[in-house]
Amino acid sequence: FHHRKPGLVGLLSSETKLGRMNLQRPFFSMIVDGIHVHESAVCMAYQSNPHGCVLVTDAMAAMGLGDGDHHLGSMRVCIKDGRATLAGTDTLAGSVVSMDTCVKRFLQFTGCEIGKALLCTTLHPAMVLNRHVARQKRGDGGRAEMDAPIGILEVGATADLVVLNDELDVLGTWVGGVFQCNNR
Repeated sequence: FHHRKPGLVGLLSSETKLGRMNLQRPFFSMIVDGIHVHESAVCMAYQSNPHGCVLVTDAMAAMGLGDGDHHLGSMRVCIKDGRATLAGTDTLAGSVVSMDTCVKRFLQFTGCEIGKALLCTTLHPAMVLNRHVARQKRGDGGRAEMDAPIGILEVGATADLVVLNDELDVLGTWVGGVFQCNNR
């Protein structure tokens, strides 16, 4: 951030200027793993535009496998202390963080309420995709069908659910209303 050229922070926090240009505040995504984005930057970005914040993982196939050498396509990747780099370099190769860990770190970095953090993983991504409301689509044979909304809990919405305990650890997962995984 520079006071004469505020960059992304200026864009996220300048609702008045965007309004004069007939634009809305943008959505933005962050990998909150403590590696990709500094905790102070996470906090500033969120405080600048909490309704536009979307948490993502950029997780690669080696997520959960621990330290060691792994592959990302044809590239060799070294995982050490939760940091994934192209082997022999300091270049980040993606992340190995899970979404529940991103949420926990997000809460730690921002101090926001749990419900607000969960909106960054549910409703806000659905809004980016314009899937937070039912919409009409063309089905088989060209007939109109309704596409159920995602990212919300209401009758008629797609029943994609993750059940968490008080520590925000994943206990179970449902996709389309069908139980998929039990982590107890």
